[in-house]
Amino acid sequence: MQQINQEPYPYQTDEIDLRKLFNSLVARKLLIFGLTAFVTLLAIIYSSNLTPIYKSNALFTSPDKSSMIHINKLQFIKESKDSVFSSFLTNLSSKEFQAKVFLDGGYLALFNPENNPIDSVPDFIANTLKSIAISRPSVTQKDLNLGFLNEMPYSISMEGSNPELISRYLNELIDRADEKVINDLIKNSNQQVDFRLSEILLERKSLLLEAKQKRLNEIAVLKDAATIAKSLGIIDNNFNQIGEENINNNFIIAIGDNQTLPDWYLYGEKALLERANILSNRENDEPFIPQLIKLEAEKFNLESAEMQDMSNTNSMQLNKIATNPNSPIKPNKRMIVMLAFIGSFMMSIFLALIMGALKPDEESSA
Repeated sequence: MQQINQEPYPYQTDEIDLRKLFNSLVARKLLIFGLTAFVTLLAIIYSSNLTPIYKSNALFTSPDKSSMIHINKLQFIKESKDSVFSSFLTNLSSKEFQAKVFLDGGYLALFNPENNPIDSVPDFIANTLKSIAISRPSVTQKDLNLGFLNEMPYSISMEGSNPELISRYLNELIDRADEKVINDLIKNSNQQVDFRLSEILLERKSLLLEAKQKRLNEIAVLKDAATIAKSLGIIDNNFNQIGEENINNNFIIAIGDNQTLPDWYLYGEKALLERANILSNRENDEPFIPQLIKLEAEKFNLESAEMQDMSNTNSMQLNKIATNPNSPIKPNKRMIVMLAFIGSFMMSIFLALIMGALKPDEESSA
């Protein structure tokens, strides 16, 4: 049998030749290190030129008992701790109020120190203040059931490139929101007092008009009775014909549709005309109106009530003022450089491997 000599074929396999890969990377080490260093340097330069952003925050809770006592000493004011604190939160979170504090405090120029042209002031303010966030405390259902919600601190925060400026604005925003609540309560109290005083004035005029009309009616009755007495020849009183019951009435005349007049003419013309003359000459009906005493007392109390000192009264308790943050929250320069280094190193290795696969003969000869 003829023996056939076969030439050995190159061994074919799907296994990766690690030595070959390593040699390919070593051959292109300058590319790998150079590209990694270049990209890392760019990341360092880029991160160094980024504007650092700082974050400042303040903490506050609902008003204390002392403040609530002073608030509820205001005339016609009866507020709860929750209602006062809710008003403060409403002011604090209002975009319109935030913008007003921004403009009133001159922050438009402070946040634009280079005096760059501003196309739209409202848009500039909205963009500057968009980072303001008010955080409610994290509470459990048990806390809610026990009423601890407003006893736990709320937080307000703001981000910006100027740590001193954002802290200053936050503190002024809190002060102004608190001040507005107290001023609104005082204003409401004063309005209620003025309204009640105007009501008292109207009631007083009404009582005086009513008293005057009654007096005029009584005068007319007395004169009619005097005419009757004169026609009957009763000049002086004739108490013999008047019952004891009418004597005790002592000239109190009943006027009304459903009432009957006593026989006043029996008092005699002289007494009736004298009584009518006294009523006609009366210049002031006030002493004869019992209701005026109560109204005048209320008016005096309202007008003489001392203004409450509200200088130390607040609609919230400030637990922590906004302070200048020491370090920025972003950008994270270390993270940027690290990611750039790792990414560029892996990319350069991948590039070196591709180049090695495209030029295998050069590496074999090397």
